[in-house]
Amino acid sequence: MVPTSPTAPVAAPTRPWRWFAVYVGGLLACVVPYVVGVLLPYYVNGLHRLPLAEVASGRHDPKLLWPSYTGCGGLVDLLGVLGLATAPMGLLAGVVVGALVPVRAVASARSRLRAAPAMVLATVAVAVACAAGLWWFLGETSTALVTWRMD
Repeated sequence: MVPTSPTAPVAAPTRPWRWFAVYVGGLLACVVPYVVGVLLPYYVNGLHRLPLAEVASGRHDPKLLWPSYTGCGGLVDLLGVLGLATAPMGLLAGVVVGALVPVRAVASARSRLRAAPAMVLATVAVAVACAAGLWWFLGETSTALVTWRMD
């Protein structure tokens, strides 16, 4: 009889890109309502050609401009209000999560992320894009757009 040795447990395949897809999907779910509900009407109505002070003054009422008189106006208005709340919070969460992932990958020798350095770089790139978006969101243009949209 041949002695048998215990077999080593088989490690489950790591899928680090799965959480990255959830990360990017969550960011898009936060930012797309802002893009559709605020930025799209801003550019379609030609308000980008006006000074920001005039846009924020309330002279151009969003309820009288596109898409309010179309069939999708209510949905776009709802997305705009939702986007005003979710976009900055999603961008801030994107920066925080994107900053923590490389720290975890460097600190943990058994990290799944060590197997995918390209994913760590992609996460850092998304985090930098979120930081740039958050910086823009706190600037003059976005402040004027929020004032215009909430009019």
